[in-house]
Amino acid sequence: MKELATVKEIKGDIVTVSIEMQEGCSVCGNNGVCKIRKSSLLAYNKKHISVKEGEQVIIEMPGTQQIKSAFWVLGLPLIMLFVGYGFGVLVFRTSTEGPAVASAGAGFILALLLGLFVQRKNKLDSFPYILAHEGESIF
Repeated sequence: MKELATVKEIKGDIVTVSIEMQEGCSVCGNNGVCKIRKSSLLAYNKKHISVKEGEQVIIEMPGTQQIKSAFWVLGLPLIMLFVGYGFGVLVFRTSTEGPAVASAGAGFILALLLGLFVQRKNKLDSFPYILAHEGESIF
């Protein structure tokens, strides 16, 4: 997904940008309350493009990276919730669900911590990145 953004602040390779309103924003029912279009976000300048505050740039968040991030932070913990419950049922074999629920919670928390650790390790890869200045060729 490519978006047009304005550079607000530069701190090394991390650039704070503000996304501009797009054509579809004018007809969207959430136009007046959409917080995505009014807030700033961080972008990674991995190509070391020379940018200045106030300039228009094109940023992109690769779809594959969005899917990976969602899996590590949402998908894996949800899967481990069910796996932990099944583990608790098989191992503890009690008439109550307490141990199975505790195992489910433990599996969820462990997977969540693992996902957060992996995302922190790949922090720069999870940021949108600057492709080019407005009007420049992206290829």
